[in-house]
Amino acid sequence: MLGLGLLLLTGPAWASEPATVVPPPMWPAPGAPLTVAEVQFPKGFGKRRIYLDAGHGAEGNTGNKGVTCEDEEAFTLRVAEDLAKRLEATGHFQVRLSRKSGERVPYPARVTAAEQWRAHAMLSLHSDSRGAAMSWSPTPEQECLRQDAAPGFTVLWSESEEATALLQTGRAGLARALALRLGQAGFPPYDGVDYEGLYAIDAEQSGVFVAREPTHRKIFVLRKPRIPSVIIETHHALDFEEAARWREQRTLEAFAAAVAQGLVDALAPKVPAKTRASAPR
Repeated sequence: MLGLGLLLLTGPAWASEPATVVPPPMWPAPGAPLTVAEVQFPKGFGKRRIYLDAGHGAEGNTGNKGVTCEDEEAFTLRVAEDLAKRLEATGHFQVRLSRKSGERVPYPARVTAAEQWRAHAMLSLHSDSRGAAMSWSPTPEQECLRQDAAPGFTVLWSESEEATALLQTGRAGLARALALRLGQAGFPPYDGVDYEGLYAIDAEQSGVFVAREPTHRKIFVLRKPRIPSVIIETHHALDFEEAARWREQRTLEAFAAAVAQGLVDALAPKVPAKTRASAPR
């Protein structure tokens, strides 16, 4: 009886230990999940013109060098070409790229082209370079920079002094909508620790930062366009794991879906509130 009582108190050995729940890996670890959401287009959205700027690629301006020594201008063109195809495949966006492979297009010419085309928005794609990096060799023939402690995206907009209040509202709304959807897809927002003195934190949405004149950076493609314009810093180019994730098709698919939905959120016609019927007297 003692043995039976002990067995009843303790229960079977297989039931004594609760199942261990293993959390999914966090970005940018291999296998960290991303969501490719179905883009929802409201009735009457129609087709929007998006000017997609593959950042850098101007004369003498190749951008940063990533963790495997890839020039930023090569990365941005590759991602911009992929994003353009995916946006146009929805049937709701017409996209023009700022440059093709081998072209050297000045930034003023890009802004002029976007405005003359009457684009609804201008997105400039970039990769970021953050923190104190160290030299390393991905192959015996290469010497590159590496810093694995600051992953994540940011979206930048400008409170330029010459912009109207309406234009600044459009820039801010576009930046916040894109950042919200990128975060929902699983891309983590960067906390901005290395942005002090360069940009201010946008209090409305994580991952969004503001260039406030005259104390912060004056970036041409943010300040000059008379259409809503933002920069998307897709990731930290010196982070080995994050740079590797940006060569995956799943990453490009999730990015395109998030950007598409962010554009819809920012550019969809605003439905006026229905006038409430007067209460009977």
